[in-house]
Amino acid sequence: MRPASRFVIRLLPVSLLCAALTATAQDTLTTAADSVPAESRMVEVAEILITGNRTTKPFIITRELIFHQGDRLPRYVLARTMQRSRENLLNTSLFNFVDIYDQPDANDPSRTHVIVHVSERWYLWPLPIFELVDRNFNEWWLTKDFSRTNYGAYITKDNFRGRKEKLSLLVRLGYSQRLGLFYTVPYVNRRQVNGLAFGLTYTRNHEIAYGLGDSKLKYYRNDDEYVRRQIGAGVSFTHRQGIHDYHTVSLQFQDNTISDSILYYNEDYFLPGESTQQLFIISYRYKNDHRDIKQYPLQGHYLDFEVFKIGIGALQNEPSLIAITSNYRKYWALGRRLHAAAGIKGKVSGRSHAPYYNQRGLGYGSNFIRGYEFYVINGQHYLLFKSNIKYTLVPERVVQTRFIPHEKFNRIPFAIYANLFYDAGYARDNQFGDTSPLSNEYQHGFGVGMDYVTYYDLVFRLEYTWNRLHEHGLFLHFTAPIF
Repeated sequence: MRPASRFVIRLLPVSLLCAALTATAQDTLTTAADSVPAESRMVEVAEILITGNRTTKPFIITRELIFHQGDRLPRYVLARTMQRSRENLLNTSLFNFVDIYDQPDANDPSRTHVIVHVSERWYLWPLPIFELVDRNFNEWWLTKDFSRTNYGAYITKDNFRGRKEKLSLLVRLGYSQRLGLFYTVPYVNRRQVNGLAFGLTYTRNHEIAYGLGDSKLKYYRNDDEYVRRQIGAGVSFTHRQGIHDYHTVSLQFQDNTISDSILYYNEDYFLPGESTQQLFIISYRYKNDHRDIKQYPLQGHYLDFEVFKIGIGALQNEPSLIAITSNYRKYWALGRRLHAAAGIKGKVSGRSHAPYYNQRGLGYGSNFIRGYEFYVINGQHYLLFKSNIKYTLVPERVVQTRFIPHEKFNRIPFAIYANLFYDAGYARDNQFGDTSPLSNEYQHGFGVGMDYVTYYDLVFRLEYTWNRLHEHGLFLHFTAPIF
C-alpha cells in the first residue's frame, strides 16, 4: 500500500497544477470574450416568429428574409440583415408597416429569437375609376376638358389566397374604354423562384393621337365612331434569382384597327396605307433591384436591361422591329438628412423607319425631361439623364388618427422632402424629325421641388421648372422623380 500511496501523493501536485492551468485558461477566454464589443459578438438565430399576418402565408414573408433560423453571425450583421429584410417586405406592397426585432434567449445569451411583425394592407379594392387621359396632369390642365377622362370600376384583389397573387377586373368607360382581366401568380413552384402572369384586354377610343406637330401630340376625334379598337393578350414567365435578381420572358399579341380618317392624317400610323395591324411582341428583361424602398428610394441602386422584338413574321400586317433599352439608377446618403440620386436610361433601335404607332421616344410615362411635360420628343434612339439632391424637411413620421377605427388605415406615415434637380436628354429621329423639332438636339431642364410621401405607395411632387426653351412653370406629379 505504501508504494501506491506515495504514487498518489506524487501525482497530487501535478493534478493541482493542471487544474490551475485550466482555470487560468478559462478565465483568459472569459476575459477575451468580455473584451469583444457587444455588436461584434456572435449570435445564433434560435427562432423566427411571425405575427400580424392574418391573410399572408408565412412562406411569402420568409421568402423576403435574408437570414434564416440556425444562422450564426455577428450581432451587427444580424442588425443589418433585419433592416434589409424589413425593406424587402415593404417592397412587396403587401404591408403598411413592418417591424423586425430580436429578443435574447433567457437561458443562453448567445441565442436570440427574431420577431417579424407585419401590419397588412387592405387587399380588396372595388375602386371607382376617374382618370385623366393625357400623358400627365399638367397637359390636361391646359384644357381642363373633363370629356378627356375615364371612369368606371377597377376591382382588385391583392394578396389573393394569401400568396401575393393578384386578380384584377377592369371596367373602364369614358374617353378610353377598356375591359380587362389580369392574374399574377408570383410563385408556382415550391422553391418560390418561378412565377406567371396573364392578361386579356379589349380597348376602343373615340379619340387618339395620330402624330406630332411642333413636338406636341395631334389628336383626331369622332364622337360617332370608335377610331381605334384593340384586342390584347399576354403571358409572362418570371424567374426570381435570390432576393434582388429577376428574369422575365413575355409574349404579347395585339390586334389593332383604326378608321380610314386616321390614314388621311397619317398614312404611316401602321404600315403604309394599312388600317389594321396584328403583331406578336416577344421580350426578355433582366432586373437587379437593390433599392431600399422601391416607390421612393433614398439608398441603393437599380439596373435593368430589356430586348424586345415586335413582329415575328407569323402574321400578315406585322412590322419587324427590334430594340434594346437599359436603365441604371443610383441613390446614396450625403448626410443624415441629405440624399442624392441620379439615373441614366437609353434605347437603341435596330432600324430607322417604323410605323408611328410602334415608336416611343421621350415624353411617355416616366421617360421625360422635367420642364418638357407638354412635349413629346420622338425618336428611334434616345438617352435620358436625371438627377436630384434632396433635403429631408420632415423625416418619416407616423400619425395615429382617432376618427378612423380600422387598423389598416388609422396609422398614416408621411415624410416631406425639398429638392433641387437637373435633367437632360437627347432623342435621335431619322423619320419624323420635321414634326418633332426638339428631336436631334440636346435638351435640359432644372428646378426646385417639394415631395410628400405617404402610405399605399402615394407620392405627391410639386415642382417649378425651367427648360432650354426659356419656358418655366409649376408642375404636379404622382410618382418619385427617379424610381
